Amino acid sequence: MTDSTDKVSFYPLSPSKVLPAVFGALNFLLLLTHIFLSFIRYKWNHFGFMISWACIVWIAGFVCREVSVFYKDNLSLYIAQYILILAGPVVYAAAEYFILGRLLAYLPYHTPINPGRVLSTFLLLSGAVEGLTAGGASTLANSADEGKSDLRNSGLNLIKAALILQLVVEGSFLSMVVMVERRCRKAGHFIARIRTVCYVLYVTSSMVLVRCIFRAVQGFQEAACPIDNPSCSVTDHAEWFLWVFEVANITVFSLILVLFPPGRYLPRDPKIYLDPVDGQTERIGPGFSKAMRRNFFATVVDPFDCVGMIRRKNREEQVDKYWEKENPVAAVKQT
Repeated sequence: MTDSTDKVSFYPLSPSKVLPAVFGALNFLLLLTHIFLSFIRYKWNHFGFMISWACIVWIAGFVCREVSVFYKDNLSLYIAQYILILAGPVVYAAAEYFILGRLLAYLPYHTPINPGRVLSTFLLLSGAVEGLTAGGASTLANSADEGKSDLRNSGLNLIKAALILQLVVEGSFLSMVVMVERRCRKAGHFIARIRTVCYVLYVTSSMVLVRCIFRAVQGFQEAACPIDNPSCSVTDHAEWFLWVFEVANITVFSLILVLFPPGRYLPRDPKIYLDPVDGQTERIGPGFSKAMRRNFFATVVDPFDCVGMIRRKNREEQVDKYWEKENPVAAVKQT
């Protein structure tokens, strides 16, 4: 690929020199805000590490892209910005998995899964998505040299597999949120703070889905391009698709978690749960993991207890229902 200013360019268009700096700066400000809210204001340290890591990965991607657009013939910079920007939203998605896990720990009587396994299960799936994404992005970026059509097709296939898998993951995630809302409404537990968390998860997960659909469309369009014109897709020649459907979209995702930090609505201690009788009092129990009668390895390998369902074991055989006992009231009340 060539352009008017460089002998060789790995970009199919003339990329913006302003937008990477703008979004890099915006996400840096969001990173600082997340650090304050997570580590100082609400003490949600585990969530803070996840969301901070997501911000750092993405900021690094914008820095690499900003430098890369001035050195369009540098393959290493092109690969770095491509991988980091493509992988960033996957890390952001892990933060919402953590929120759902804490929500289920707060409502243990409504969860179909050990709340501690929500994060590990979705992270395992996200790890597969991340691996496929990074491998596909690296392979595709390396195929930017002419004559590497087989390498390009391999990269596109990996990226398409990653995006389809993430669509399945996000669809499953949304299904769990819907299930929690329905059970809360039926039991009369859909109070303001739970309602806010559910709605935030609906919005953020929908944003990740929009991003996945955009990348999937891009991947399938590129796969249909002829070998002599590998960047014939509309999304390759109109940069605004990237900045609207991925970058601005996920930046708003991060902003929503700043405006509605989960630590404001859910306790930082996963042992605190909402009393199922009055739907208002917060109590302290042993935690769902200690109440489980299944061993740790079984909950990791089979988080939804499919084996138990096949054997027709009921819930009472799998977990000690501590929420039906008179546990002490939590000292700190959520506001």
